[in-house]
Amino acid sequence: MEQFPLFPMDMPATYRICVIGDVDSAYAERLWGMKLSHNEQPSELEQTAMVGEVADQAALVGIINALYNAGHTVLSVERIRNDDNHPTDDLNQDT
Repeated sequence: MEQFPLFPMDMPATYRICVIGDVDSAYAERLWGMKLSHNEQPSELEQTAMVGEVADQAALVGIINALYNAGHTVLSVERIRNDDNHPTDDLNQDT
C-alpha cells in the first residue's frame, strides 16, 4: 500500500468529527482532549462536532469505535490542517 508523505498514518493530526446526538463534553475532553460544539437548531437532528489533535490514525479509529459503542452515528470525519482556524460552532459545513 502506497503511503502519502504529507499524510502519514502514524503522526499526530487535527480532526473534526461530526456525530448525531449529544456527546458529553467532559467525557470527550477527558478521554480524547477534543473540544465540542452542539447544534442548537430545533428543526434539525441534534449534532455534535468534535475538534482536536489525535495522536495517530489508530487513536482516531479508537475514538470512532467509542462513539459507535455509545450509539452515535458518525456523519463525517475530516482531517484539518493544524494551521487552519476551524471554529467548532459551525456544524453546517459541507464536509
